[in-house]
Amino acid sequence: MFAAATSDPGLARELSAARAQLASQERQIQELNHRIANSLQLAADMLVFEQLRSRDAVASAALEASRARLVAVGELHRYLYEHAGRASVELSPFLSGLCQAIAATTGLSCTIQADPTSVPGDMAQQLAIAINEFAINAAKHAYDGKPGGRLVVTSRRDGRELVVTVADQGKGLSGGMGRQGGLGMSIVAAIVRDLKGTLTVQGDSGTAFTIRAPIPGAAPVVDRSFQAWME
Repeated sequence: MFAAATSDPGLARELSAARAQLASQERQIQELNHRIANSLQLAADMLVFEQLRSRDAVASAALEASRARLVAVGELHRYLYEHAGRASVELSPFLSGLCQAIAATTGLSCTIQADPTSVPGDMAQQLAIAINEFAINAAKHAYDGKPGGRLVVTSRRDGRELVVTVADQGKGLSGGMGRQGGLGMSIVAAIVRDLKGTLTVQGDSGTAFTIRAPIPGAAPVVDRSFQAWME
């Protein structure tokens, strides 16, 4: 069938033109991605320049926070682009790579504890954005911008749901304003709504944010233990 189809000169030309168009679109997407990354870096550099000129401590702090967010978003953008278009993503290596990007941009000591679970690619990207916001939040509020603070990201499957927790060992919710407010948490709230999930926060010793969301199309996990049969 394929040999017969490709033996038609007209169809062969159409296939060749389609491949060339696809390759051109991929090059354009790569170029667009490169330009976005460069634009984010340029914006971050401009904020540094404005920060050096500012004599107001509050304004300087706001500029620094914006610069740090742009740098973090730029690194996240590069990382997510590498995984764009994937139907499913294995979370353990995906989160490990994300953790390295977070450590590079925030100065946090980031570790991952993840069960071997696959989720749709778009869900993985949304979770990565939320985790990145939690990391920025922790670096700014839990550790006051000091490098080396610990951040632990855990991911596990509970039936048909995914449970992701991002925890720091900082000064907790009472240690400063902004842990549950601001732009970053608004972004997280929108992501949780889109995932049809829930967000809970614990802040007694350090702060732990937990997202619980259904995994689209997930089959139930069958418990084959003797205890399950006896219940």
